Parts: sequence; structure tokens; C-alpha cells
Amino acid sequence: MPASTSRTPSPAPAPPTADSPGPKATRLISIFTQSVDATLAKCSYKSFAACFPTAAKYVPESLDALWRNFTGQLGSVWKAEFEAILKEREVVKSLNGLDDAVGEARKRMEREGGEGEVPVPPHTLPPSTLHLAHLMPFLEEHTAILDTQLAETQTKNRELADEVIGQRKEIESLLRGLESVIRDLETSAQLMGAEEVQGLGAEVREIEGGMKK
Repeated sequence: MPASTSRTPSPAPAPPTADSPGPKATRLISIFTQSVDATLAKCSYKSFAACFPTAAKYVPESLDALWRNFTGQLGSVWKAEFEAILKEREVVKSLNGLDDAVGEARKRMEREGGEGEVPVPPHTLPPSTLHLAHLMPFLEEHTAILDTQLAETQTKNRELADEVIGQRKEIESLLRGLESVIRDLETSAQLMGAEEVQGLGAEVREIEGGMKK
């Protein structure tokens, strides 16, 4: 009976580094490669030979070699430019970062029991929501401008109200002063009237005294 051998589990694959393509970067490269192959496949020898009928008739072998060389070099140029763009824009690093973020979000949702909010893909949103999302920066900017103008207007209104209140208090003070002057004048008039009456009384008494003599 053969001895049973214990199998150790395979180690988990190491996470992609900044230079090694992760799932999304690998998918992008695969899509580009498939697109290049499909495009070059449309440039068949038959289509190529139709552009050079004389060469296709008399030197088909040379034309076939030229076609293979042309399509091969064209594919190489496209792939080289694509790789240069990936390197210059750090596309692989960015996509790997996106993979990490998605992975962390999934782990967080699993830790929270799946109660986390699942992000909604933009293409599934209704047109009104997408339209509002595009308008939000514009609306927020103009809302801030209107808030500033409103605050300035409110400040000016408060200053104007304080000025009106000050003028009202000044008018009330002047009115109180006028009332005091009027009371003084009335008192003076009353005193002057009493003195005149007393003078007339004295004259009447003198006349009466003269008549009695």
C-alpha cells in the first residue's frame, strides 16, 4: 500500500507590483492585442493584392512577402506605441491601484457582513441623475457666489438699520428737547399772565380807594 503523502496547499499568488499587470491591466492589454489582430486580419493578402494587380499577377511571391512584412511591422509599431503610452502614463500602476481599491472595498463589505453600500455603475443611472451630476459643480459655484452676495447685502442692511435707529433716537431726543422748551414757554406765559392780572387788580383797588375819598 503506497504511503500517503501530505500535500501542502499552494501559496497564494503574490499581489501585482507596480510594474506587473494586474487583472484590469492584463484585460486592457488583451483587448488591445485582440483589436490589433482583428484589424490586421482585415488587411488580408487578397485585399492587399487588389491594390497592386500587376505585382500580384507577375510576382505574387514578392508581393506576399511584402504584405507579410508590412502587416508585421505595422502590428509591431502599434504595440510599441501602446507599450510606450502604458509606461509614460503609468497605466499599469494606476489600474493596479484600482484593483487594490476594489479588493479593499470587497474585503470591507465582507467584514461588515455585506451591509456596505454597493457602488452603482454610472451607465445604469437615469439621465436626470447624470445631468444633475454634470450640473452640480456649476450650481455649487454659483451658489457660493450668491451666498457671498447675500451676506454682503445682509451686512449693508444691518448697517442701514443701525443708521436709521440712530437717526430715530436723535429725532426723539430733539422732540423731547422741544417739549421741554414748550413747557418752559407755557410756564413763562402763565407767570406773565398772573403778573398782569395782579397789576390790573392793584389799579382797580387804587381807583376804588380814590372813589371812596
